[in-house]
Amino acid sequence: MSYDIIYGKQFVNLRKTGEVIPILLAGPSNCFEIGVGGRNGRRVRSWDSDRYYNGKGKISERPAVILNKLDAELRKIIRNHQGDKEARPADIRKRFGYYVAMVVGSGHCGGTSWNRYRSVYANGIRSALTIEELDKLNINLVFEAGYGSQNSYPPTVPIKTEREYFSELKKWRDWRANGGRSFSLSFIPSNTDTVLERLRASKRKAPREKTRVEQDHYFVLTDGHNNLVKYTSRGYRYSYSNSGGKHFMTEKDAEKYRKQLVANRRHNADIWKVKRVDLPTWFLV
Repeated sequence: MSYDIIYGKQFVNLRKTGEVIPILLAGPSNCFEIGVGGRNGRRVRSWDSDRYYNGKGKISERPAVILNKLDAELRKIIRNHQGDKEARPADIRKRFGYYVAMVVGSGHCGGTSWNRYRSVYANGIRSALTIEELDKLNINLVFEAGYGSQNSYPPTVPIKTEREYFSELKKWRDWRANGGRSFSLSFIPSNTDTVLERLRASKRKAPREKTRVEQDHYFVLTDGHNNLVKYTSRGYRYSYSNSGGKHFMTEKDAEKYRKQLVANRRHNADIWKVKRVDLPTWFLV
């Protein structure tokens, strides 16, 4: 039996209406891309606005309404299983994915709890970006006709502003009212990994700028003959050179590191002693 998998999320914030558009990266478990040599590749997935939430054709909704409808969904499932000894409310909450044939992230359906599923939407609402903010990341919305649409539908164009969104939305609603089928929103570029990478890059903190500090001495850990370079899974490495080994800026730093080795019971950690080396060096701090 197949089930749905939610791989990611990026909600869109509409300032004009105070609503959000829930867009999920998701796909079925039993459909695969074509891999190397004709073999199955990874499971298919796409960014879609209506895969899990599109009540009565409404693409956007106020956050409170979305969460309230999710809670109502849980209550309905619990009511449907009243009297079922194996599906008590606590079990449904713990193994929610099993009862709706869905997985969030990885694992099996029974490993997706109600809290994990609901957090997709709660966190998506908190981290929603405006259409303009997405455009700065070179990610744009695009309307797409539903599967099997025969009528000539409006051209799909990248949406870069909220004004353009409402203008395009009117065109697609008029199309549907005049014999068209369903439609949804997706992200472009169509490459799902490209969108994910751009979203993740925007959330990374810029690396702290470091300053080069020069001094005429440094400290090492020595056993009396060799200087410690580093510890590995199989022991440690050392340098024969008097100037080699791991350099420490201050005696306090070297002593702190030595104590950590002893506390962690690293191999022969008690042989190391702090030693000052009077040679010029530099550090990035």
